[in-house]
Amino acid sequence: MRLPAPANGGWLTAQGHPRAIFERAIERGNLLVAETTLRAEIPKPTLTDLLELTALIAQKQPERFSRVAARWLLKYLQAVDDATIYDALFIATNLQALGGRQHANALTALRDIAEDSTRRKPLRGVG
Repeated sequence: MRLPAPANGGWLTAQGHPRAIFERAIERGNLLVAETTLRAEIPKPTLTDLLELTALIAQKQPERFSRVAARWLLKYLQAVDDATIYDALFIATNLQALGGRQHANALTALRDIAEDSTRRKPLRGVG
């Protein structure tokens, strides 16, 4: 059963708000639910949302990871006007570490970058 959510125009399901469903799926490592919810029910995902999905793909479907990581880097570069080649290199290095022994450290660094870019100004080209 789906009911319109009056506050944000999204949809509520029997399980709750789509963002909460997405976050629970990420926390539980459920790639199918996370990806389906993000694609179908979150109309404008943030860089952080997309990063969380990218990190989960690194762990669950490494054969897809390289392309997904490249798309995340591209979205970051499109969203941040003042990004430099040094930013791109740092991000690419941390993206490459996802799914490996330094996964947690790389994800922390990338989360900081994604959140900082969102705080600085509204994103363009994401969503």
